[in-house]
Amino acid sequence: MRRPGAGWRGGLGGIGLGVLALLPGLGCGPAALLLMSAAGGAAAITGEPQRMYNTQGQDFNEQRIGQIRSGIHTPEDVVNLLGHPQTKVFTRDDEEWAYRYHVPPSLLRSGMEKILTIRFREGKVQEVRYSVSTL
Repeated sequence: MRRPGAGWRGGLGGIGLGVLALLPGLGCGPAALLLMSAAGGAAAITGEPQRMYNTQGQDFNEQRIGQIRSGIHTPEDVVNLLGHPQTKVFTRDDEEWAYRYHVPPSLLRSGMEKILTIRFREGKVQEVRYSVSTL
């Protein structure tokens, strides 16, 4: 009788151990490439590439930022364009929404951070600030 959860994913552990056993004999370059390929495949199987690369936030479409108009668009319009914000800050007169996407640097690529802040006053967009930084 098979135990629950012992399907094709259960065999991945054995494959991973086999790959690790072969790594010392390959040399540094090929071993690193093989290990990274296996890790990328594991991320694709689990469906969690963001966790794999430690990204934070949800990437957003920069082209839509230019469509947001001060004094015209409402919070509902912004949600339709960009989705729900990560944070909302309320003051006595204003409401400020923030969208943030962060990809940390690694050995193979530089990092990146995108921050979009939208301030609303009296139910309309008052100010839009956007920045992109390379880390």
